[in-house]
Amino acid sequence: MTSRTIPTIDFSQDKNVVAKKVLEACSTIGFFYMINHGLPQDQIDRAFALSKQYFDLPATEKRKHLIQEHNHGYSELYSETLDPEHQRQGDHKEGFNFRNFVHGKPFAPLPDLFAQNEEFLQSFSRACHATAMRVLEAFAIALEIPASEGGTEWFTHRHHYDEPSGQILRFLKYPHGGEAEYQDTVRAGAHSDYGSITLLFQKDVPGLEVQANREEWIAAPLIDGSILVNVGDQMQEWTGGLFKSTLHRVTFLPEHNHLDRYSMPFFVHPEDATPLVPIPSHLVPSSSIQKDEHGQVLTAGGHLQRRLQATYSYEKS
Repeated sequence: MTSRTIPTIDFSQDKNVVAKKVLEACSTIGFFYMINHGLPQDQIDRAFALSKQYFDLPATEKRKHLIQEHNHGYSELYSETLDPEHQRQGDHKEGFNFRNFVHGKPFAPLPDLFAQNEEFLQSFSRACHATAMRVLEAFAIALEIPASEGGTEWFTHRHHYDEPSGQILRFLKYPHGGEAEYQDTVRAGAHSDYGSITLLFQKDVPGLEVQANREEWIAAPLIDGSILVNVGDQMQEWTGGLFKSTLHRVTFLPEHNHLDRYSMPFFVHPEDATPLVPIPSHLVPSSSIQKDEHGQVLTAGGHLQRRLQATYSYEKS
């Protein structure tokens, strides 16, 4: 069987050309590299530099802002288990989650380093959101949503930055080395993402793998100037399975013995109250509608809470 590859899509092309390529990528492997995305590289570099500064702080400082059920704050090594069915321990990474800066305010008090750079962090978070909206507009064009139903703005109208949602900018560090007995396994367990799409920024060290088919995982290498985009579970639900929310993981590589790996995912989520019903597109197959424990149509917020409860172990700070 020929391996699938992760395509690269140039977003400076005509929107209809982009949409056609997006449809092909999302209905097959569920991932693509986005180039000419419009997000300045100096902003990305500054965000990575802040991430490194933060993770270099003493553990006692970082633990002052431990993540809780609201999904904002610091997660320690091994505190997140993305594949609980198969993992022997939690993921070999630490992270910090930023909820949206709604109406210009952080979701909760920030560590001093981030508070000193709050204006930049908010600007970067909003720039990531704007970039994601370009992708979602391409989705709407690709799915030929009628103008009478919302057309090219069908998705963007359900993803306003200042409305309550599960959207997260996340800083991640995978420390070099690790316990030898675990180095033949993954650093972040096989999982799919929970929301609409994810934008992933990678730096210096690879390690991400994507499940191309049941028997094969393929590497997602670093491509300068690109953002790696993938479909999330809620988008798969919305499209009746047309768009694929594909399993992915982070594995140990030889260079991880002496180099830290940093990445920054931006997890894009619809507004919490958004019902996950099939979108109005003739390309979307009919499917059953998920219900919550009260028999109501499952919302974006409800779906996210289901997944988070199965992923994290929380500890009081």
